[in-house]
Amino acid sequence: MRRALAVLAVPALLAACATGPATPERVTLDRDLLTVSMSDGSTCLGPGGGDGWSGRLTGCPWDYAYTVAIDPRTNPLRFVLEEIFGEALVQPVAEVTITDATGRARLFQTPERIAD
Repeated sequence: MRRALAVLAVPALLAACATGPATPERVTLDRDLLTVSMSDGSTCLGPGGGDGWSGRLTGCPWDYAYTVAIDPRTNPLRFVLEEIFGEALVQPVAEVTITDATGRARLFQTPERIAD
């Protein structure tokens, strides 16, 4: 009986090790909303606004802290694009930090950088 329990326990332990907290994979930013795509397929939200804000992600199972720091510098080309397309269509330039339950911080930049 003990051997049978051990045989059954091993797959359960391996499954528990394979799953864990989801990690943030991608962020998008509007003027007043941070959207975070997680590794488990969930989407988390971080409401805010202004030049920077912080809080806890909502709308998903992961209660991670986030901070958003908007870059106030104005790029002349960006200014023209905002005038033509409006601020709602041009993603703000910012650094987003998401800190998980273990204290590990992940840094993202918006808009996403194009790979060289």
